Amino acid sequence: MLKNKFAIPAAAAVIAVVAAWPLNTSVAQASSAEVVEIAAEQTASEVIQKLADQALTDLTDEAIPENVRRKKFVALMDRYFEMDVVSRFVLGRYWRSISKEEISEFAKLLQNYLALNYANQFKDLNGEEFVVGNETQNNKDTFVNSQFVRPDGPPVSIVWRMREFDNEFKIIDVSIEGLSMGITQRDEFTSVIQKNGDDVSALTKALKEKTGL
Repeated sequence: MLKNKFAIPAAAAVIAVVAAWPLNTSVAQASSAEVVEIAAEQTASEVIQKLADQALTDLTDEAIPENVRRKKFVALMDRYFEMDVVSRFVLGRYWRSISKEEISEFAKLLQNYLALNYANQFKDLNGEEFVVGNETQNNKDTFVNSQFVRPDGPPVSIVWRMREFDNEFKIIDVSIEGLSMGITQRDEFTSVIQKNGDDVSALTKALKEKTGL
């Protein structure tokens, strides 16, 4: 049985997944060549700033229906995350036992599972500010430091792990106050798989039931 094991504050959830910042219409309608050209001009920090700006602008409206907010959340995970890499990481060694098609299916389920847990927490934000800091390089990955500044508490430290794919920076993990969300999610999913005889399909089934897909 899947549980939301990391009920983090709304401020942290904004970053935790990071994820669902609605895609800019002009970019969505551009050709793939144009998208690559635009993305190649953006640093990792600029990508994170754009992501955060759109999230705080478009997902904090209390009037947005829950299902619409979740769809926007999923759409921006699609845009800003390299979901195949994320999916393989959270599956740990088990990703090698399933097909490429099953990985893609799992990536879709993972997006919707995260949206179900976190998307509606955006509507609780009020007066918070997202501040992007410096970048550091470690081998092929770029780490973008940032803070979520709250009016009623200490700032939340967020580090985005990014990698370049086809001249475009994509997110592959997020750490909040030193806690990797990828590792946290992997621990939860590994537990489900192991309790079902190392059968990944048991996890897939549980995610389908949880998300209604």
